[in-house]
Amino acid sequence: MGKEQVLKEVRAAESRVREMLEEAELERDKTQTQARRDADMIVEEGLARVDKLVDEEYQKSAEDTGRLVKTRVNEGKEVVDRDRQTAKTQLPQAIDRLVEELEKSVTQG
Repeated sequence: MGKEQVLKEVRAAESRVREMLEEAELERDKTQTQARRDADMIVEEGLARVDKLVDEEYQKSAEDTGRLVKTRVNEGKEVVDRDRQTAKTQLPQAIDRLVEELEKSVTQG
């Protein structure tokens, strides 16, 4: 084998190595691109799950708050109704007491 033949084979081998390197780089780029897509999809799915959990928690809190407000308003109405009834019951006695005091002050004064 002559020098030229060896040189030719070396160049052919270099050419094959370059082609293999280019193919490997293309495959690497393709794999990285797919990995990025997969990672983006995983992140989006995770964010969607977090959003769903936050929404569910918010709805539950809003419902709990609504029930609490309704309960407190109803309790307040009951207190007002009881106080109103007590006042109605005691009103004649209070009027009688005022009249007595007024009569006392008129007779003493």
